[in-house]
Amino acid sequence: MESIEQTFKSETKTIKFLMRAFFFLIHLAIMTEIVDNPKFRLGVRLVFFLWLAKPYYKTIKHRYYTYWTFSVMLFFYLLFKIYEQFYILNNDHIGILYLLSTLILILKMYILSSPIYYPRVSWWEYDFRYRDDLKIMVKSQDKDYQARLTDLRRHAGCVAMFEDIKLGEEIIVNATVDEENVLLRCIVMSKRRDIIGRPLIYGVQFKFDSKSNKKRYTSLERLWKKQRNSKRKMKFAHV
Repeated sequence: MESIEQTFKSETKTIKFLMRAFFFLIHLAIMTEIVDNPKFRLGVRLVFFLWLAKPYYKTIKHRYYTYWTFSVMLFFYLLFKIYEQFYILNNDHIGILYLLSTLILILKMYILSSPIYYPRVSWWEYDFRYRDDLKIMVKSQDKDYQARLTDLRRHAGCVAMFEDIKLGEEIIVNATVDEENVLLRCIVMSKRRDIIGRPLIYGVQFKFDSKSNKKRYTSLERLWKKQRNSKRKMKFAHV
């Protein structure tokens, strides 16, 4: 448990460092552009990115899904700047700064794509019968609760349930599909409530301190995919 929590803390520090490095390189690139060719619009752009750093950080701190909107827009903006600096203005030194910014952005997006930070949600699916989730039982402190596993990726998952569980607590996930049962231990790493009256969303990290746990996780993935495919077939069978 301690190693998992230490890894999570280390990952959080890495995200903060990447955030600072990302905006530092962008600010440096814009200031280099100003030195190379002073223009009023470049000053406005610099002020804008200085302002953007705070709300962008808030989307990560509070895990708002607008983070992905900001990130995709920044990604395409940086691609344009890379093309402009390398192929139009021939400012390779500035282009390299934008290229490094893009690589840092991609790395940060990859780390945050985990269910612990931003679980996938089937917003487009209005019928709960066809959403990508799996009915499970969660055991916490010798008590059993009904819950749903709504995301499963990169050795982590997202558990939705109404009961309040403390961060850092170890729970047991019990999934059953077609009489096949899988028990797997995991640690609660994050918690959020998006809407009052809806379940609490827990980001969990599965424990792999033994070979049997790794095999169980593989079995859980198989059950997850089996349930998802079954729901999709059922949905299109009524079309």
